[in-house]
Amino acid sequence: MKLAVDLMGGDQPPELLFDAVLQVRREIDPSCTLVVIAEPGAVPEDQGIEVIPSEESITMEDSPLLAVRRKKNSSMAIGMRLLKEKQIDGLVSTGNTGALIANSILNLSMLPSIDRPAFLVMLPTQKGGVAVLDVGANVQFKPHHLIDYARMGVIYKQNIQGIEQPTVGLLNIGVEEGKGTKEVKVAFQSLQDHFAQNEGCFLGNIEGKDVFHGKVDVLVTDGFTGNVFLKTCEGASAFLSDYLAENFNHFAIKPIISRLTQKFNYSVHPGALLCGVDGLVVKCHGYSDQAALKSGIRGAVDLAQKDLIAKMKAQLS
Repeated sequence: MKLAVDLMGGDQPPELLFDAVLQVRREIDPSCTLVVIAEPGAVPEDQGIEVIPSEESITMEDSPLLAVRRKKNSSMAIGMRLLKEKQIDGLVSTGNTGALIANSILNLSMLPSIDRPAFLVMLPTQKGGVAVLDVGANVQFKPHHLIDYARMGVIYKQNIQGIEQPTVGLLNIGVEEGKGTKEVKVAFQSLQDHFAQNEGCFLGNIEGKDVFHGKVDVLVTDGFTGNVFLKTCEGASAFLSDYLAENFNHFAIKPIISRLTQKFNYSVHPGALLCGVDGLVVKCHGYSDQAALKSGIRGAVDLAQKDLIAKMKAQLS
Protein backbone atom coordinates (compact mmCIF):
# COMPACT_ATOMS: atom_id res chain seq x y z
CA MET A 1 0.00 0.00 0.00
CA LYS A 2 1.29 3.45 -0.93
CA LEU A 3 0.00 6.85 0.19
CA ALA A 4 1.09 10.24 -1.12
CA VAL A 5 1.20 13.44 0.92
CA ASP A 6 0.92 16.76 -0.90
CA LEU A 7 3.19 19.11 1.07
CA MET A 8 2.56 22.28 -0.95
CA GLY A 9 -0.10 24.98 -0.76
CA GLY A 10 -0.93 24.87 2.95
CA ASP A 11 -0.28 27.56 5.54
CA GLN A 12 2.63 25.66 7.11
CA PRO A 13 6.13 25.38 5.58
CA PRO A 14 6.57 22.12 3.64
CA GLU A 15 9.71 21.22 5.60
CA LEU A 16 7.68 21.33 8.84
CA LEU A 17 5.03 19.04 7.38
CA PHE A 18 7.76 16.76 6.02
CA ASP A 19 8.97 16.17 9.58
CA ALA A 20 5.46 14.96 10.41
CA VAL A 21 5.64 12.46 7.54
CA LEU A 22 8.98 11.18 8.85
CA GLN A 23 7.46 10.69 12.30
CA VAL A 24 4.40 8.84 11.00
CA ARG A 25 6.53 6.54 8.85
CA ARG A 26 8.23 5.23 11.99
CA GLU A 27 4.86 4.59 13.67
CA ILE A 28 2.69 2.94 11.02
CA ASP A 29 2.63 -0.55 9.55
CA PRO A 30 5.88 -1.08 7.60
CA SER A 31 3.84 -2.54 4.73
CA CYS A 32 2.56 1.01 4.06
CA THR A 33 4.83 3.23 1.99
CA LEU A 34 4.65 7.02 2.25
CA VAL A 35 5.77 9.33 -0.55
CA VAL A 36 5.62 13.12 -0.64
CA ILE A 37 5.00 15.57 -3.48
CA ALA A 38 6.87 18.87 -3.29
CA GLU A 39 8.75 21.43 -5.33
CA PRO A 40 12.51 20.89 -5.69
CA GLY A 41 14.40 22.15 -2.62
CA ALA A 42 11.25 22.43 -0.50
CA VAL A 43 12.14 19.43 1.67
CA PRO A 44 15.40 17.69 2.64
CA GLU A 45 16.55 14.85 0.43
CA ASP A 46 17.96 11.44 1.32
CA GLN A 47 15.59 10.89 4.25
CA GLY A 48 14.44 7.49 3.06
CA ILE A 49 11.18 8.84 1.63
CA GLU A 50 10.55 9.23 -2.08
CA VAL A 51 10.03 12.86 -3.09
CA ILE A 52 8.00 13.29 -6.27
CA PRO A 53 8.90 16.69 -7.75
CA SER A 54 6.30 19.22 -8.80
CA GLU A 55 6.85 22.35 -10.87
CA GLU A 56 4.38 24.54 -9.02
CA SER A 57 1.80 24.64 -6.25
CA ILE A 58 -1.77 25.83 -5.86
CA THR A 59 -2.02 28.53 -3.23
CA MET A 60 -4.92 29.31 -0.91
CA GLU A 61 -5.50 32.53 -2.87
CA ASP A 62 -5.81 30.79 -6.24
CA SER A 63 -9.20 30.45 -7.88
CA PRO A 64 -9.92 26.68 -7.73
CA LEU A 65 -11.14 26.34 -11.33
CA LEU A 66 -8.40 28.53 -12.79
CA ALA A 67 -5.77 26.69 -10.78
CA VAL A 68 -6.98 23.31 -12.02
CA ARG A 69 -6.87 24.53 -15.64
CA ARG A 70 -3.57 26.40 -15.50
CA LYS A 71 -1.50 24.55 -12.92
CA LYS A 72 -1.49 21.07 -14.37
CA ASN A 73 1.95 20.31 -12.91
CA SER A 74 1.10 21.40 -9.39
CA SER A 75 1.73 19.01 -6.51
CA MET A 76 -2.02 18.52 -6.08
CA ALA A 77 -2.61 17.75 -9.77
CA ILE A 78 0.27 15.27 -9.80
CA GLY A 79 -1.15 13.54 -6.75
CA MET A 80 -4.56 13.23 -8.37
CA ARG A 81 -3.10 11.77 -11.56
CA LEU A 82 -1.17 9.21 -9.52
CA LEU A 83 -4.38 8.28 -7.70
CA LYS A 84 -6.30 8.03 -10.96
CA GLU A 85 -3.63 5.77 -12.46
CA LYS A 86 -3.66 3.57 -9.31
CA GLN A 87 0.01 4.28 -8.65
CA ILE A 88 -0.95 5.31 -5.12
CA ASP A 89 -3.76 4.13 -2.84
CA GLY A 90 -4.60 7.47 -1.29
CA LEU A 91 -3.77 11.17 -1.22
CA VAL A 92 -3.52 13.47 1.80
CA SER A 93 -3.43 17.24 1.31
CA THR A 94 -3.54 20.46 3.32
CA GLY A 95 -3.99 22.56 0.20
CA ASN A 96 -6.74 24.69 -1.35
CA THR A 97 -10.05 22.95 -0.60
CA GLY A 98 -11.88 24.11 -3.72
CA ALA A 99 -9.01 23.06 -5.96
CA LEU A 100 -8.81 19.67 -4.25
CA ILE A 101 -12.51 19.05 -4.90
CA ALA A 102 -12.27 20.26 -8.51
CA ASN A 103 -9.18 18.15 -9.15
CA SER A 104 -10.89 15.12 -7.64
CA ILE A 105 -14.00 15.49 -9.80
CA LEU A 106 -11.90 16.10 -12.91
CA ASN A 107 -9.58 13.13 -12.42
CA LEU A 108 -11.63 10.57 -10.51
CA SER A 109 -14.96 9.13 -11.52
CA MET A 110 -17.89 9.44 -9.13
CA LEU A 111 -19.09 6.43 -7.16
CA PRO A 112 -22.28 4.72 -8.42
CA SER A 113 -25.46 6.83 -8.03
CA ILE A 114 -23.50 9.74 -6.47
CA ASP A 115 -23.32 13.03 -8.38
CA ARG A 116 -21.87 15.34 -5.69
CA PRO A 117 -19.01 14.56 -3.30
CA ALA A 118 -19.17 15.44 0.39
CA PHE A 119 -16.62 15.94 3.15
CA LEU A 120 -17.07 13.57 6.08
CA VAL A 121 -15.56 14.26 9.50
CA MET A 122 -15.87 12.41 12.78
CA LEU A 123 -16.80 14.48 15.84
CA PRO A 124 -16.69 13.21 19.44
CA THR A 125 -19.92 12.66 21.38
CA GLN A 126 -20.93 11.21 24.73
CA LYS A 127 -21.55 7.89 22.99
CA GLY A 128 -18.49 7.58 20.80
CA GLY A 129 -18.55 9.65 17.64
CA VAL A 130 -20.80 11.01 14.92
CA ALA A 131 -20.01 11.11 11.21
CA VAL A 132 -20.98 14.53 9.87
CA LEU A 133 -21.36 15.24 6.16
CA ASP A 134 -21.23 17.47 4.25
CA VAL A 135 -18.90 19.93 6.00
CA GLY A 136 -17.88 22.06 3.06
CA ALA A 137 -17.61 20.30 -0.28
CA ASN A 138 -20.88 21.80 -1.64
CA VAL A 139 -22.48 24.98 -0.37
CA GLN A 140 -25.39 24.64 -2.80
CA PHE A 141 -27.44 21.48 -2.74
CA LYS A 142 -30.61 19.70 -3.75
CA PRO A 143 -32.58 17.49 -1.34
CA HIS A 144 -31.48 14.24 -3.01
CA HIS A 145 -27.85 15.09 -2.25
CA LEU A 146 -28.62 14.72 1.45
CA ILE A 147 -29.93 11.22 0.76
CA ASP A 148 -26.62 10.39 -0.89
CA TYR A 149 -24.71 11.82 2.08
CA ALA A 150 -26.77 9.69 4.46
CA ARG A 151 -26.10 6.54 2.42
CA MET A 152 -22.35 7.18 2.36
CA GLY A 153 -22.29 8.01 6.06
CA VAL A 154 -24.09 4.76 6.89
CA ILE A 155 -21.63 2.73 4.80
CA TYR A 156 -18.72 4.50 6.50
CA LYS A 157 -20.05 3.66 9.96
CA GLN A 158 -20.74 0.05 9.04
CA ASN A 159 -17.31 -0.62 7.56
CA ILE A 160 -15.05 1.54 9.70
CA GLN A 161 -16.71 1.26 13.09
CA GLY A 162 -18.65 -1.97 12.71
CA ILE A 163 -22.09 -0.52 13.52
CA GLU A 164 -24.62 -2.83 11.87
CA GLN A 165 -27.49 -0.33 11.60
CA PRO A 166 -26.30 3.24 12.12
CA THR A 167 -28.87 5.86 13.02
CA VAL A 168 -29.23 8.99 10.87
CA GLY A 169 -30.32 12.51 11.74
CA LEU A 170 -30.89 15.69 9.73
CA LEU A 171 -29.32 18.85 11.18
CA ASN A 172 -32.08 21.43 11.52
CA ILE A 173 -33.27 24.43 13.54
CA GLY A 174 -35.86 22.34 15.39
CA VAL A 175 -36.94 18.75 15.84
CA GLU A 176 -40.43 19.22 14.40
CA GLU A 177 -41.06 17.81 10.93
CA GLY A 178 -42.10 21.16 9.46
CA LYS A 179 -38.92 23.01 10.41
CA GLY A 180 -36.28 24.35 8.04
CA THR A 181 -36.03 25.66 4.51
CA LYS A 182 -38.03 24.25 1.61
CA GLU A 183 -35.09 22.06 0.56
CA VAL A 184 -34.58 20.73 4.08
CA LYS A 185 -38.28 19.90 4.44
CA VAL A 186 -38.17 17.93 1.19
CA ALA A 187 -34.96 16.21 2.34
CA PHE A 188 -36.68 15.23 5.60
CA GLN A 189 -39.49 13.48 3.74
CA SER A 190 -37.06 11.86 1.31
CA LEU A 191 -34.90 10.54 4.14
CA GLN A 192 -37.99 9.21 5.86
CA ASP A 193 -39.06 7.42 2.70
CA HIS A 194 -35.57 6.10 1.94
CA PHE A 195 -35.11 4.52 5.37
CA ALA A 196 -38.75 3.43 5.78
CA GLN A 197 -37.85 -0.26 5.61
CA ASN A 198 -35.15 0.14 8.27
CA GLU A 199 -37.27 1.03 11.28
CA GLY A 200 -35.42 3.18 13.79
CA CYS A 201 -32.67 4.16 11.34
CA PHE A 202 -33.79 7.71 10.50
CA LEU A 203 -34.43 9.63 13.71
CA GLY A 204 -35.62 12.85 12.09
CA ASN A 205 -34.40 16.36 12.75
CA ILE A 206 -31.54 16.99 15.19
CA GLU A 207 -30.73 20.38 16.70
CA GLY A 208 -27.08 21.39 16.98
CA LYS A 209 -27.22 21.35 20.77
CA ASP A 210 -28.18 17.67 20.78
CA VAL A 211 -25.51 16.38 18.42
CA PHE A 212 -22.91 15.82 21.15
CA HIS A 213 -25.29 13.77 23.28
CA GLY A 214 -24.69 11.04 20.70
CA LYS A 215 -28.29 10.80 19.54
CA VAL A 216 -27.29 9.71 16.02
CA ASP A 217 -24.38 7.93 14.33
CA VAL A 218 -24.62 9.93 11.09
CA LEU A 219 -25.56 13.61 10.82
CA VAL A 220 -26.39 14.97 7.37
CA THR A 221 -26.52 18.59 6.30
CA ASP A 222 -25.58 20.82 3.39
CA GLY A 223 -21.97 21.94 3.01
CA PHE A 224 -22.54 25.56 4.04
CA THR A 225 -24.37 24.71 7.26
CA GLY A 226 -22.03 21.82 8.00
CA ASN A 227 -18.91 23.93 7.60
CA VAL A 228 -20.27 26.66 9.88
CA PHE A 229 -21.28 23.98 12.42
CA LEU A 230 -17.84 22.33 12.32
CA LYS A 231 -15.82 25.52 12.69
CA THR A 232 -18.12 26.81 15.43
CA CYS A 233 -17.55 23.57 17.33
CA GLU A 234 -13.79 23.86 16.90
CA GLY A 235 -13.79 27.47 18.06
CA ALA A 236 -16.05 26.79 21.05
CA SER A 237 -13.98 23.81 22.20
CA ALA A 238 -10.74 25.80 21.88
CA PHE A 239 -12.23 28.66 23.89
CA LEU A 240 -13.47 26.31 26.61
CA SER A 241 -10.14 24.50 26.87
CA ASP A 242 -8.17 27.76 27.05
CA TYR A 243 -10.56 29.22 29.62
CA LEU A 244 -10.32 26.18 31.89
CA ALA A 245 -6.54 26.05 31.60
CA GLU A 246 -6.20 29.74 32.46
CA ASN A 247 -8.64 29.79 35.39
CA PHE A 248 -8.39 26.39 37.04
CA ASN A 249 -4.88 25.41 38.08
CA HIS A 250 -5.69 22.89 40.81
CA PHE A 251 -3.69 19.69 40.29
CA ALA A 252 -6.84 17.55 40.52
CA ILE A 253 -8.50 19.42 37.66
CA LYS A 254 -5.55 19.53 35.27
CA PRO A 255 -5.94 15.91 34.06
CA ILE A 256 -9.62 16.58 33.32
CA ILE A 257 -8.74 19.69 31.33
CA SER A 258 -6.06 17.74 29.47
CA ARG A 259 -8.52 14.97 28.52
CA LEU A 260 -11.10 17.53 27.43
CA THR A 261 -8.56 19.35 25.28
CA GLN A 262 -7.42 16.08 23.74
CA LYS A 263 -10.99 14.98 22.98
CA PHE A 264 -11.96 18.14 21.13
CA ASN A 265 -8.63 19.18 19.61
CA TYR A 266 -9.02 18.93 15.82
CA SER A 267 -5.35 17.98 15.45
CA VAL A 268 -5.82 14.59 17.13
CA HIS A 269 -8.68 13.55 14.83
CA PRO A 270 -8.30 12.34 11.21
CA GLY A 271 -8.84 14.84 8.43
CA ALA A 272 -11.97 15.10 6.30
CA LEU A 273 -12.67 12.25 3.89
CA LEU A 274 -13.92 13.32 0.46
CA CYS A 275 -16.78 10.83 0.01
CA GLY A 276 -18.28 10.13 -3.40
CA VAL A 277 -15.21 9.97 -5.63
CA ASP A 278 -13.54 6.75 -6.72
CA GLY A 279 -10.32 7.32 -4.81
CA LEU A 280 -9.16 7.88 -1.25
CA VAL A 281 -8.73 11.63 -0.70
CA VAL A 282 -8.21 13.05 2.79
CA LYS A 283 -8.19 16.80 3.40
CA CYS A 284 -6.50 18.32 6.44
CA HIS A 285 -6.93 21.92 7.55
CA GLY A 286 -4.80 24.40 5.62
CA TYR A 287 -3.34 25.53 8.94
CA SER A 288 -2.65 21.96 10.07
CA ASP A 289 0.45 21.61 12.24
CA GLN A 290 2.55 18.47 12.52
CA ALA A 291 0.13 16.79 14.92
CA ALA A 292 -2.86 17.41 12.66
CA LEU A 293 -1.09 16.12 9.55
CA LYS A 294 0.07 13.02 11.42
CA SER A 295 -3.54 12.33 12.42
CA GLY A 296 -4.67 12.85 8.84
CA ILE A 297 -2.09 10.42 7.49
CA ARG A 298 -2.89 7.81 10.13
CA GLY A 299 -6.58 8.17 9.31
CA ALA A 300 -5.87 7.70 5.60
CA VAL A 301 -3.79 4.60 6.34
CA ASP A 302 -6.66 3.11 8.35
CA LEU A 303 -9.21 3.84 5.59
CA ALA A 304 -6.90 2.34 2.95
CA GLN A 305 -6.23 -0.79 5.01
CA LYS A 306 -9.98 -1.31 5.48
CA ASP A 307 -10.50 -0.77 1.74
CA LEU A 308 -13.31 1.71 2.39
CA ILE A 309 -13.62 3.11 -1.14
CA ALA A 310 -14.01 -0.32 -2.75
CA LYS A 311 -16.60 -1.32 -0.14
CA MET A 312 -18.47 1.94 -0.58
CA LYS A 313 -18.42 1.49 -4.35
CA ALA A 314 -19.80 -2.05 -4.06
CA GLN A 315 -22.56 -1.14 -1.59
CA LEU A 316 -23.67 1.93 -3.53
CA SER A 317 -24.03 -0.25 -6.63
